[in-house]
Formats: sequence, structure tokens, C-alpha cells
Amino acid sequence: PVLLIKTAWGGKSLFRDFRPPSSGGVVGPFYEKMIAEYREAIAQVAVNFPQFAEHRPVLTGFVWFQGWNDMFDKTARETYADNLANLIRDVRKEFAVAKLPVIVGETGNAGNSDFRAAQAAGANQKAFRGNVSFVKTRAFLRKPEDSPNVSHGHHWFGNAESYFLIGEAMGEAMIGL
Repeated sequence: PVLLIKTAWGGKSLFRDFRPPSSGGVVGPFYEKMIAEYREAIAQVAVNFPQFAEHRPVLTGFVWFQGWNDMFDKTARETYADNLANLIRDVRKEFAVAKLPVIVGETGNAGNSDFRAAQAAGANQKAFRGNVSFVKTRAFLRKPEDSPNVSHGHHWFGNAESYFLIGEAMGEAMIGL
């Protein structure tokens, strides 16, 4: 059985809200909340899925798909690669899974190539080769006029095809790891 646990909040940054412990400063409250919600979900597996009460959940992957808010803050953008690498290391340490497979989805629904390069740099570090994959998503952005919500570029213009293709690409990448 596969259990997907999603923790998500809009309008958050890696620089502040999800700031990992090893980035220094105040740990982001949503980093702490993400960890707590994962632990709570695992603790409730037998309650929510009684048919799997005898199964012991094993963390086998982590997907990170975030970045819009960091893109528009100079300091957040300039430190994104380091913060992302710290996030990956800290999540692995938190759950004692040294080579936990990680997928990082590109924030491809914006034109900031410098930010997308920072995301790739954080994910493509030499120490992460073979267990972290950066998934490009820019090609999945559809034109506003071909989408249901022409004014929401930050949400891929509400285009379900974009979301489907992103999910498929990240899922395939996870299988590859």
C-alpha cells in the first residue's frame, strides 16, 4: 500500500515560513507544522485505515513543490539553493533516512529564470546525485487564454492539464529514484 501525506499552505516561503533548522535563525513555523502533521498522519494510520493496522509505515520519498513567494524577495531568491539543500538534509535527519528520495518540482509558472536556476542548484548538488531529482515543469504552463482562470498565473491559471502533467512528471521521477 502507498500512503500519500500532503501538507500544504499557500503564500509561504522557504526563506521564512519553511526555514529549515540548519539554515540558522528562527526555524520556520511551517517547517515545524509540516513535520508535526506528517508524524500525526503516521500515528493515525491504524485509525484512519484499519485494514492497514498491522502495517508499519516507512517513509520512502519526499516531494517539494514550492517557490512562488521566495521568487519575489531578493534575499530569499539569493539563498534559495542553500535553504533547499538544508531542507533536504534536515528532513532526512528528522526521520533518520539518510538517502531519502526527494523530488523538487520547478516553479515553472513564472518567468524568473534566475529563481528556477536556484531551485535546480539546490536540488542538483553533488551530494544529492542519485537520490534527489529536479523536475522541470515550465513546459506544462498553458496560456492564460487556454485556461479557466486567466488572472491566476501563480496557480497555473487553474489549468488542470498543467497540474496533471506536473504530478505525472514528479511521480515518474520518484519511481525513477
